[in-house]
Amino acid sequence: MDALSERTKLGLLSFLLLLMVGILALTAVNTIQAVRSFQQQNSALEAGDVSTVDAWMTIHVISHIYHVPEDYLYRTLDIGSPGLLRHSTLNEIANRKRQPVDQVIRTVQRAILAYRKEHPHFLTPTPTLHIDKKSHSQMPGRT
Repeated sequence: MDALSERTKLGLLSFLLLLMVGILALTAVNTIQAVRSFQQQNSALEAGDVSTVDAWMTIHVISHIYHVPEDYLYRTLDIGSPGLLRHSTLNEIANRKRQPVDQVIRTVQRAILAYRKEHPHFLTPTPTLHIDKKSHSQMPGRT
């Protein structure tokens, strides 16, 4: 009877081990897919793709990411007192305006595209390169 009990224990432990390995593999696959999705969204965001505008974003965030003035977006959304809604998400703004959030998102997307047409030089901000004209030997602590 002890031999059967030991076999049962070994079988149960083997089953649990396989179950854990399966769960680990599934989790790894999901993590890899999430990382790839994040990288794609990040690439689209860096490219200025307006399809990445989402309901959780605030006007301030959208303004910063897409290089569009906040007051331009507030005017486009016909928001009279932007100070009260500065930290409100597009979802909250849609609820206040009693509009579907998808409609508000599309309005913001069109506003960004219209602003880009009017101000094409703001499309791709060029990073400034700071060059230190001092030689390394003149830096303090160096000889």
